[in-house]
Amino acid sequence: MNQQKTTDNKNSLIDLNDLFQKIIFHWPLYFLVLIVMVSGAMLYLKYKKPMYLSSAKLYLKDEKKGGGDEMDALKSLSLFNSGKNIENEIEILKSPILVEKVIAANSFNIRYYIKGTVKNEEIYNRPPLTIRVLSDSTKAGNYIFDITREKDLLKIRQVNATTDISQQLTVKPGQPFTVAKDKFVISSLTTADPANTFRIQVDSVAEYANEKIEEIGASLVNRDATIILVSYQDPVPERSANFLNALLDAYNEYSLDDKNKTAFKTINFLTVRIDSLKEELGLLEKQEENFKIQRGITDIDASSKLALDQVKEADARLSEANMQLSALDQVEKYISNPSNDYPFAPVIGNIDQTLTSMINRYEEALKEKRRLSLSLKPTSEILKNVESQINDTRKTISDYIAGYRRNAGVVQKETQRKVNQIQGKIANIPTYAKEYINIKRQQGVKEDLYLYLLKKKEEASVAYASNVVDNKVIAPAFVPDKPISPKKPIVFIGFIALGLILTSAYIYFKYFLNASVLSKKEIEQVFDLPVIAEIYQQDEGANNLSLQNRSVLVEQVFNMRTNLKFLLTGISGTPTILFTSSISGEGKTFLSVHLGNSLTMGDKKVVLLELDLRKPKLSHFFGLDHNIGVTNYIMGNKTVEEIIKKVPGTEGLYLVSSGAIPPNPIELIEGERMADLLNHLKNQFDYVIIDMSPIGIVSDAQSISNYVDCALFVVRYNFTLKSKLQPVAENLRKGFFKKMGIVFNGIEQDTFYPYYYYDHYSYTEDKQHKHTWSSLVKKIKQRIV
Repeated sequence: MNQQKTTDNKNSLIDLNDLFQKIIFHWPLYFLVLIVMVSGAMLYLKYKKPMYLSSAKLYLKDEKKGGGDEMDALKSLSLFNSGKNIENEIEILKSPILVEKVIAANSFNIRYYIKGTVKNEEIYNRPPLTIRVLSDSTKAGNYIFDITREKDLLKIRQVNATTDISQQLTVKPGQPFTVAKDKFVISSLTTADPANTFRIQVDSVAEYANEKIEEIGASLVNRDATIILVSYQDPVPERSANFLNALLDAYNEYSLDDKNKTAFKTINFLTVRIDSLKEELGLLEKQEENFKIQRGITDIDASSKLALDQVKEADARLSEANMQLSALDQVEKYISNPSNDYPFAPVIGNIDQTLTSMINRYEEALKEKRRLSLSLKPTSEILKNVESQINDTRKTISDYIAGYRRNAGVVQKETQRKVNQIQGKIANIPTYAKEYINIKRQQGVKEDLYLYLLKKKEEASVAYASNVVDNKVIAPAFVPDKPISPKKPIVFIGFIALGLILTSAYIYFKYFLNASVLSKKEIEQVFDLPVIAEIYQQDEGANNLSLQNRSVLVEQVFNMRTNLKFLLTGISGTPTILFTSSISGEGKTFLSVHLGNSLTMGDKKVVLLELDLRKPKLSHFFGLDHNIGVTNYIMGNKTVEEIIKKVPGTEGLYLVSSGAIPPNPIELIEGERMADLLNHLKNQFDYVIIDMSPIGIVSDAQSISNYVDCALFVVRYNFTLKSKLQPVAENLRKGFFKKMGIVFNGIEQDTFYPYYYYDHYSYTEDKQHKHTWSSLVKKIKQRIV
């Protein structure tokens, strides 16, 4: 068990030096892959759409990062707060509303191409065809038109990319046509080549905007700055700069428009009230004039003047109290309506600073919510927190107004009581004087209110005129001259690296994860036995038993013969050698023949015993039949002399065939007649070589282990499964055989294994043709596959 664990640990390790040698051996494969990958990189660069990046710098005035105390003369007169949050402004820059506006205004969602066989070429500047959307352009989209010119007509094919359904139209240039729910018109220039087919792609503004948002980058230049670096990438360099400049212009327009709407709303309100008061004052002046003419009055007595002054003063205080209550009503109405989009600007009455501060906080919270809603979902926790702050501030203002209204009501009642007292005094004045005082009283109130509103209107007008864009584009977008992707060096490096990785992975799987045995080391990791010989695979001349032919095969068989004699040291009498394997087809019959033939050197007599009674092949190797042999002797039908055959064309080599295939080979092999046969053969020959059935399948070889001096286990290159070796190794460790050895057979020439172990010392039949073109091609092929 411990030995098995040790073997498993050895198998799990990778010899990096061995892997590196295999990589060197397969250098033609790497060279071929390198050529393929470089060609692939060139094709990728040729057909891959390049992306160009343009950038611009935008300066923002941010109260949190400085600049809040720098107010010019006009800004100091403004009634409205213009503080900004840099993080929110970055989100506004990338908001779908703003991007959709830019795309729709500049028709960035319409693209023009010249159709090609593999790749369509996009035309941005001065396209030969232009299309206009006559219906709502913001809702039209996702159309593809292929257009060809035929004389004065345009043939339009509307392509549906999802359903592959097309619609054919023929129109004149400038003639409107309708597709689905949208209406278009195409204008054609005379410079358009009639031979070309043009493609026009009209995308949905909303969908295209969502795609473009991902390609817009916005970030602070550094943590302490209020400068935003805005970038955008596009396949067309000119469009990348134009899109970015249009986006910044739209953002500045949005910022200024947001500030102007509040001032404009206030000015409109004041204008309406002033015009109304002007009419009322005109009526009062006309009424005073008619009164004086009718009564013939040019002046009134001192008491009337005094009463008039007192009542005017009381009316002014009462009017101020009423205006304060009116302003409170406006504030309460404003905060009770969450749908108000713009800030509240009190222009009537003198609201105290505490309430003004509360209103400012409420308006800032509303503005923050409006800005965040451009980029966040309604379910966002940030929006929920802002909404909670708005509700808390609204409740605080409502409670404060309720208390303020109670105090203002007390003042109003006291003032009204004083007015009533004065009016009682006026009752003693003559009737005509009383009427005159009432007229002057109304006129004075209206004049004061008129002058007050005029003043507020001037302040609002100054504020409106002073509204300027705080943002400054300090570095406009430029037209890039080089694409940011794909980068040629990175593409080539990536393709080459991928090729090297895949090729190395192929080599790793080919050798280290191969299910078959590929090296002597893999055998030694399983068996604790010597590998006495490594035999090349030879396709031509394998059946040639001439020992004068000094081929690689003959030399390797002689080497096996020499090592076998060392293994047989100490064996007395005729050595009995058994060949077996894990499965059929590993070459034990072939090796039995060639080893027996090599042992005939020195006038030795060698007999080959075909004892694979289940699937005999030895007789067939010599072109003989196996009908008479071992089974005939065991059954008593033939004598030993009758079953021994001389191998044709050889000296000293004999054969005992298997005979008829029996139904019970194991019983015959274990019988006494088999022992007698082996003893007879040992007495007549110098060597007995047994071609036995595979030990990995049946136990025939173990049955005669007592009569065998040496067992040779055959492993075939790239044929024997590694999974079969371990069970056989465990079986051999039980000690059935006296001596054992391994023969590594069928090693393919020009592969990695013989290259690193034998190419420095090899033989060939014809040294003059050692390096022919066919052999060179074969070697290179072996190093590739």
